[in-house]
Amino acid sequence: MRLAYEPELLPPVELMRTEGIDVLEEWFRWAEEWSMLLRIYGRIRRESAVLEIGCGLGRIAFPLRYVLSARGTYDGFELCEPKVRFLNEAFASRYQNFRFRWADIKNTWYNPRGSLDASSYVFEYPDEAFNVVFAASVFTHALPEVTSRYFKEIRRVMRPDGRAVLSFFLLDNYERGRQRPLGFARSSFDFDHTYGEFGDRFATSNPGNPEEMTAYRLNFLRAMAADADLELLGEPLPGLWSAVSPTWVGAQDVLVLGRRS
Repeated sequence: MRLAYEPELLPPVELMRTEGIDVLEEWFRWAEEWSMLLRIYGRIRRESAVLEIGCGLGRIAFPLRYVLSARGTYDGFELCEPKVRFLNEAFASRYQNFRFRWADIKNTWYNPRGSLDASSYVFEYPDEAFNVVFAASVFTHALPEVTSRYFKEIRRVMRPDGRAVLSFFLLDNYERGRQRPLGFARSSFDFDHTYGEFGDRFATSNPGNPEEMTAYRLNFLRAMAADADLELLGEPLPGLWSAVSPTWVGAQDVLVLGRRS
């Protein structure tokens, strides 16, 4: 009998550890969390065309193979080449409606030697190609000039009735000195350092390597979204990380965006 979870799609432990995963349970927890977010808030359907920004090792692609039928498609791009190589060898060869692309984008934390400038990067996909665009813990490692650029590219590749589901750490929810749960209690989630000219609208936990972990003020994200002709479709979904909301939805704060009407 073939195992339903297809263990051959899971990366080796040494690759998992590059995404901070030490226990297999965390792989599946994150996968199912985002499968839920995309079904409820992204309104993903079996025939949807889906784009993931920063697909990593395919943690979210893993459950989406059950959500998307042969009529649906998944595209993902990632800046760490070994991860994309694994996905093309293990995943795309088995599920041909799933496609993975390497983008050699520079990031001070994940890809410091990258050849492409993220603040001017053009997504390698046509206009209005996707019903759903999502990014799970990508903007938590992005500087404002990158976020601004990516918002514009999301608007370009998203269909008029499409949705973008994006996670952030919101400074509005950060309280200095507050005890946070689980791994979020670490100093890498202490957003106490300003950066550049952004004042209290943006912060990093490590000024020596600013893209290690970043956080944004909500009104700053609203302004960048408006500049890209996007808008929030409802209030942000609070995350577990900050310990400020008793009704958190996922690990991080989540924004759902659509085209401005």
